[in-house]
Amino acid sequence: MPKTLALGAAFLLAGIVPAVAQSIPIDTAPEPDEQRSIFTFQVENDFFNIVGKSDRDYTNGVRIGWLSPALPGLPEGWARMLTMPTIFGEGPASSVTRRVGVSIGQNLYTPQDTETAQPILNDRPYAAWLYMSVALQSTYKRIDPQTGRSDPVRLDTLQLDLGLVGPAAGGAFVQNNFHRLINDGPANGWANQLYNEPTLDLTFERRWRTGQGVVLDQPRLEYDVVPSVALSVGNASTYASVGGLLRVGKDLHADFGPPRPRPALPGSEGFVGSGFAWYLFFGVTGEAVARNMFLDGNAGGNSMHVTHRPLVAEGTVGLVLLFRGMRVSFTQVLRTPEFFERDRFDQYASINVAFRY
Repeated sequence: MPKTLALGAAFLLAGIVPAVAQSIPIDTAPEPDEQRSIFTFQVENDFFNIVGKSDRDYTNGVRIGWLSPALPGLPEGWARMLTMPTIFGEGPASSVTRRVGVSIGQNLYTPQDTETAQPILNDRPYAAWLYMSVALQSTYKRIDPQTGRSDPVRLDTLQLDLGLVGPAAGGAFVQNNFHRLINDGPANGWANQLYNEPTLDLTFERRWRTGQGVVLDQPRLEYDVVPSVALSVGNASTYASVGGLLRVGKDLHADFGPPRPRPALPGSEGFVGSGFAWYLFFGVTGEAVARNMFLDGNAGGNSMHVTHRPLVAEGTVGLVLLFRGMRVSFTQVLRTPEFFERDRFDQYASINVAFRY
């Protein structure tokens, strides 16, 4: 494991270990909004870029997800096993709501030149990833002494991804049929894609709501900061990350930011509130990368590959709207160069629609 990732893991563990003895919040009756399922449809594609449309690198991702109603109160033993301790000495929560999520998705990756059928040795390989995710999301709350409301202050996501990379993931079929639909030329190099290999990845992410404040009372305009840390280990991707969002809008307690398909950070699958809420957000994330199969190639070797960069940064900007049990988000993403053979930035946009039922 590279030194940068080892230091990141040690940094997280240093904050976790001293906090194990802290008391575990008690499960309490969930809010009415949390007693219903949430269904999510998400698509990411460089076709949706605000500027500079392209068809390369991470070129398409689709995900369909389901988040369960709030789980009933758990026995103490289960609660202890499923509770991640606090980090950095944060204040204790007064309650926690746990929900289980299941999703399926597909990601596609291509080099810049998709017209040639010949192998390209100095650009990222063709790759398709078909996966299923199972996640436990725990929302920790604390009583606001000013309003008496139980506000969400922390979101923990523990996610297991089971997947398959290779021709069996259907990348050539999906991309080229979509190109026919929009009257675009096919990608001719899928014969050079990564070969079939199963994937198994485990990711933990933590988000906080901090620095809340009010810009205006009438009309109501709030702001907050949502820092995040994450650690992912697996044969598809292994990395540690740290980042955060600055949000400005109305009723920011509704969620912790829009969700994203893996291998991006899982984000906030759940949301609350039935009135109109909105916010603009600006985010920055840094990653220390130990492995990225979609650049490094198959674990067994003998596949196309490039050399991944150990440090990568990502910037995001977007808008979220919530109304009558529905959330719609748009996110524009810009990533720094991810491999040494090409010195180019990657950009794509994400559209997410979720509703409670």
